[in-house]
Amino acid sequence: MPDAIERMREAFADSFMKPEAFRCDADTESMLLESGLDVEHGAIYARLSASGFLDCTDWSGPFDSLDAAADELVRLYADD
Repeated sequence: MPDAIERMREAFADSFMKPEAFRCDADTESMLLESGLDVEHGAIYARLSASGFLDCTDWSGPFDSLDAAADELVRLYADD
């Protein structure tokens, strides 16, 4: 059975929206505060984004791991 990251890659392989994730730090804190999420330094946040365009989903998080973030993106946005 594929792990969460592989399931996420497969789910969005043909999509123009691609997963992106980062660990919260001082440089990204204000962006997360504006989105209304709880901000935890060191936690992971993820969304789908169309590189070069303004299209993106809302940020999801905080997560303790990339696997948890990947699972949530698949749950929220992957076609069943």
